[in-house]
Amino acid sequence: MNKDSHIVYTLHGDGELQEGQNWEAIMYAAGNKIDNLIATVDLNGQQIDGATDQVLPMGNLKAKFEAFGWDVLEVKEGNNITKVIEGLKEAKSRSGKAKPVCILMTTVMGHGVDFMMHTHKWHGVAPNDEQLENALEQNPETLRDY
Repeated sequence: MNKDSHIVYTLHGDGELQEGQNWEAIMYAAGNKIDNLIATVDLNGQQIDGATDQVLPMGNLKAKFEAFGWDVLEVKEGNNITKVIEGLKEAKSRSGKAKPVCILMTTVMGHGVDFMMHTHKWHGVAPNDEQLENALEQNPETLRDY
């Protein structure tokens, strides 16, 4: 609104979008034609209390964002960094056109670690040393220096 030329990026989880203040901000941004805003939504279907569809089904998020006046694109392979970068570049190219932009990224929580995938149980929980070693063995490209 202050004519700043910088692009502002935000990151949201699908479970987080169950909160009302997000939708107030989503409406505000579109209603005020804030077009230097790119919101990225991690659609992994999990939140701390379980599957998002079991806690509070959100329905079609693309249709919701579009109904609120956003330009929406989807990245179906959100765990693929090349696809994520392509999506960010596409979103940036859509900015500046009187609408905020939303990227819906379909991901798998715990991607690449068999005992962590498709479950909310690892949301906010650190693995023990044995579990960490197992996870790193499944993903040898992961940097062990962390």
